[in-house]
Amino acid sequence: MQEAFALKSSGAGNQRHFELPGFWLPDDLASGSAFMQDIVSVRTNRFGADSKDKTSDGHIVDAEVGKRIKKRRQQLRISQTALGVAVGVSFQQIQKYERGSNRVSSSILYQVAQILGVPITYFFESLPTASSTDNAALSQKAHLREEFVATEEGQRLVDAFLSVPKKMRPKFIALLASFAAND
Repeated sequence: MQEAFALKSSGAGNQRHFELPGFWLPDDLASGSAFMQDIVSVRTNRFGADSKDKTSDGHIVDAEVGKRIKKRRQQLRISQTALGVAVGVSFQQIQKYERGSNRVSSSILYQVAQILGVPITYFFESLPTASSTDNAALSQKAHLREEFVATEEGQRLVDAFLSVPKKMRPKFIALLASFAAND
């Protein structure tokens, strides 16, 4: 949590002003007014939302990644301090990662994965995935394309297509599509 607005004063006596980002308020208005106390007391989470809108669990992915870090660290009997030293952060930061209250950056996650001897995907394996028929059809189509490109015929087609000037490629694709439509 951080203060949403910080007061900064300049000047002396009645000339002193308090600065809010984008606002200048006279000393008598800024000091002691209920309006200013409300503004200064507003606290935000790391995304800028009011603290009352923040869930105690944070984002589900952050929490799950943290749980997986903790689980693997405990399996290897590595302390939070040792993991923190190896990664270059404090043990308190490791605690925050494990609770899911702080988001793990990609570079830190990469280092943690290396230290814990797991692929990065390990931290996301337990997350739910979208399982619709559209995704299954897309996966099947991608798999068929991958298999085709791996064949000799697929390689010749890719090489031939890449040798066609970029301006001509849409016409080439239209030509191939017309052959498919005639079948």
